Amino acid sequence: MKKLFATLLIGASMLTASAQTDFRHITFDEALAAAKQENKLVFIDFFTTWCGPCKKMSAQTFPMPEVGDFMNAKFVPLKLDAEKEGAQLAKTYGVRAYPTYVVVDAEGKEVAKFSGYMEGAQFIDKVSAAIDPEQQPERIKARYESGERTPKLVNAYAMQLMEQRDEDAGFKVIDSYFDSLSDAERLNPDNAFLFTVYTINLDNDRARFMVAHRGDFPDETRAQINEVLGRLYNNSLNTYFSGYIFREGLYDAAKFAELKNMLSTLNLTTENSPVVYEFIEKRPGATDREYFDFVAANFNRLEPYWKSLLVLNLLRLCEPDSPAFKAEMAKFLRNNLTDLSPVGIQMAGRTLQALEQN
Repeated sequence: MKKLFATLLIGASMLTASAQTDFRHITFDEALAAAKQENKLVFIDFFTTWCGPCKKMSAQTFPMPEVGDFMNAKFVPLKLDAEKEGAQLAKTYGVRAYPTYVVVDAEGKEVAKFSGYMEGAQFIDKVSAAIDPEQQPERIKARYESGERTPKLVNAYAMQLMEQRDEDAGFKVIDSYFDSLSDAERLNPDNAFLFTVYTINLDNDRARFMVAHRGDFPDETRAQINEVLGRLYNNSLNTYFSGYIFREGLYDAAKFAELKNMLSTLNLTTENSPVVYEFIEKRPGATDREYFDFVAANFNRLEPYWKSLLVLNLLRLCEPDSPAFKAEMAKFLRNNLTDLSPVGIQMAGRTLQALEQN
């Protein structure tokens, strides 16, 4: 019985070990030979010992059973220190950031290359797309230009353009696809990426559709849609509070009233919201001197988040016109450092540096 129990324990431990990504302790040439024999590709994780995302991938993503099952079935995985034993190979494949993952065939020809930390599901999706001939950049572009408009392809092509730093073209693809859909199609979960990935501000038709139909999205996407809406409206509030809207000459009392109303409708207000609104509405009618006096007198009414945002943007909110004004602003910041969070202190440090550098 004891022997049976011990055997089961050993078996369980072997299963656990085999579930994680099985990085092999072999040379690159040996990996190519193994790939040829096993009809697999070679996956190389180029890391460095000082790289935080590299450590996170090793500790969190690569040990995941689903990642291990996927990787071990398709690849001969290698893990190489790009500054030591993998330095020459990293140079050969143009590795410049860490972690960088390079996939090669059994002849050593590069099939795919990408970088950065990713969670398990995201990593699997990324690798799958990278090695799928139908998901290669040239093929995706050709499929799109031939008229294919599935949600998956539109998302892939738009993201490809974004990664190439052609954001205008990427958003043009998204806008064109969104305009081609009926309301029912826009609500389809397959098209949720239009809102969750590519809607980054409120001033577009996708955001307006989200607001108008926020109760119509199906259960499986409604929570995510509401989360995106909340983020968009809070970001919009931040642009008012930071002084950006005011300095750009874009402040409109009626539009701000609409924003407040929507924040209330979406249950995004807090006990501190009236104070935040007061700070925003005070700025347009006051001089820089008057607004700074208001800030100094009411600063401690703000919650820590808003204090941090204010000290970071103090020089936008109040533009000092004299050395004496600058000195007063610096004194105000120093007097309030003890009331700030660690993030707030860091923000205040940046503003103090700008105030005192001359």
